[in-house]
Amino acid sequence: MSRKLRERIDTPETLYHIVCRGVNQCRTFRASRDYKKFLNILRKAKKKFDFYLYSLNLLPNHFHLLIEVKQVSISKIMHFINTCYSGYFNRRYKRHGHFFQDRFFSAPVTNEFYFWAVSAYVDLNALRAGLVKKLEDYKWSSFQFYCEKEYKDNLIDRERFLRYGGKGSIEKLRQDYIKFVREESKNPKRPKFIKSEKFI
Repeated sequence: MSRKLRERIDTPETLYHIVCRGVNQCRTFRASRDYKKFLNILRKAKKKFDFYLYSLNLLPNHFHLLIEVKQVSISKIMHFINTCYSGYFNRRYKRHGHFFQDRFFSAPVTNEFYFWAVSAYVDLNALRAGLVKKLEDYKWSSFQFYCEKEYKDNLIDRERFLRYGGKGSIEKLRQDYIKFVREESKNPKRPKFIKSEKFI
């Protein structure tokens, strides 16, 4: 039976919240080397497909991304990322078969009010999962990049994303975002934009 076509996906110039899980809840990342490899694949994907990456959180058995596509479809981008990483993982750990659970989950972010909220949700995943006690202590989340006063990397398109938060200097917006994430960490309720268990 053919798969049902995705609704409202692969639209140019759209922002997507992406979640991808290991099959049967298997670990997606087993060692620091695996996390680093995934980040390198993200860099290659950005160079190859020219998209914006605003947030990421790599958890032991799944990952979250906040991506804004330009002209290349999110399906093509994610196919490249997941194929490269699953190939690496299977070779490294001598395993066979499917690595990721079904297809990746995606939700377009169409409400500007939710831009920062979705990113904060992504950044808070490791803290809420009990992996760390302090947000800034988790090495595999984009929050660390927003905490850096001088950001010289190009993995996260930080300045463009911060501009979504309003007017003012980048430094003020950076501080505003950090404050916003910390305030969101105190809110135990599920965000309104999370409409499915698949995104948790």
